[in-house]
Amino acid sequence: MNTIAITQQEVMVDYKSIKTAIWLYFLLWIFEGALRKWILPSLATPLLIVRDPIAIYILLRAFYLRVKFVNMYVVLSFIITLLSLSITMTFGHENMFVGIYGARIMLLHFPLIFVIGAVFTKEDILKMGRAMLVINIIMTLIIYFQFISPQTAYINTGLGGEGSAGFDGAMGYFRPSGTFSFTTGLSSYYILASVFVFYFWLSKEACSKVLLISSTIALIIALPITVSRTAVLGVLLVGFFAFIGSSTSFKSIIRLLITIVVIGLLFFILQKTTTVFSLGTEVFMSRVDTAKGQEGGSIIERSIQGFTEPFETLLKAPLFEGNLGMGTNAGAQLLTGKRAFLVSEGELNRIGGEQGLILGGAMVVLRLVFAFGLFYSSIKKPSEFKLLPMTFCGTALFLITQGQWAQPSMLGCSVIAAGLLVASLNINMKNE
Repeated sequence: MNTIAITQQEVMVDYKSIKTAIWLYFLLWIFEGALRKWILPSLATPLLIVRDPIAIYILLRAFYLRVKFVNMYVVLSFIITLLSLSITMTFGHENMFVGIYGARIMLLHFPLIFVIGAVFTKEDILKMGRAMLVINIIMTLIIYFQFISPQTAYINTGLGGEGSAGFDGAMGYFRPSGTFSFTTGLSSYYILASVFVFYFWLSKEACSKVLLISSTIALIIALPITVSRTAVLGVLLVGFFAFIGSSTSFKSIIRLLITIVVIGLLFFILQKTTTVFSLGTEVFMSRVDTAKGQEGGSIIERSIQGFTEPFETLLKAPLFEGNLGMGTNAGAQLLTGKRAFLVSEGELNRIGGEQGLILGGAMVVLRLVFAFGLFYSSIKKPSEFKLLPMTFCGTALFLITQGQWAQPSMLGCSVIAAGLLVASLNINMKNE
């Protein structure tokens, strides 16, 4: 009996070490940009892969503890990536560092989704959610000062402590990046944070009402001053999926209506009483009009095109391409000496351009099938387990299918969001 008790205790400690590493991965995702811009700017380039050693540790620990995370998706992604790496080193650009940098996305980070899904319990998910609510408030304060400050201010310092981290917005205002390297990381952060804002409003889970209301206000203020259409539409999409997940009983519908009324009132009050919010809204609407004229369509049209265009491109591509890693900015810098999109800015186009029709097409299909499988598993869950995974679907499905995994911040967010979605699907299978 004592031997069994000790063994169980050791297993718990071991799982705790994996969870601690996942938390470190999570925090480095959020604050990696802060390290590269403000704290250790001289190490901006090596810090680009600061989460990779953590990913390696998690995978090795998971193998040692026999965590069941190796599945069809992991095996197929390994086979496709290793074949693509072989072709790249044999017939392609032949740059080993660029090839490995591109391969690490699927070899190191993609499997973490299933490790998180296997070891995280519901309470682990909610702890991370409460942490995001707190960080959400801090993040909004940071982007507030970035929004109102000139681009020469220290808070708007770019990577390596040089230039500006802001991106063109509208009316002379720039899109802030928060603690991230680029504004895309900030947008994905707020979309994921909104999952927990909606969930804690709609569920019965314990959460400080002061924290929840404060974080909700912070989210509402943040959205216009991000000057990001992706952030705003992403949060609305999360709300839509939360609506689907919560419409399972009369009580849940009442909670949903109360949530809508509370958020609507907060929006109205902030619009009437907060100068920066009304200014941010004006700048955001100007950005929407300007971008639509410049890009020849709305962001929804561009998102649809993001699905259809890659298949048209794939059909014209060679059977095999040896460009693994070339589609990343870091890979482009190693090959040409400058940051650029040598393949494509769009994610699915990047995959096809790096790996060709056969392997690239297989990887695109794998990610689309994975996303559809998660949605199907979420929608068929019993009503008492449906709200959390369905709300996560609002962000994870887009990140899996179109998230720019070549960009480190977006890759980190995709791993965290998809991992928490998988964990939420496994809740009723675990001892909670």
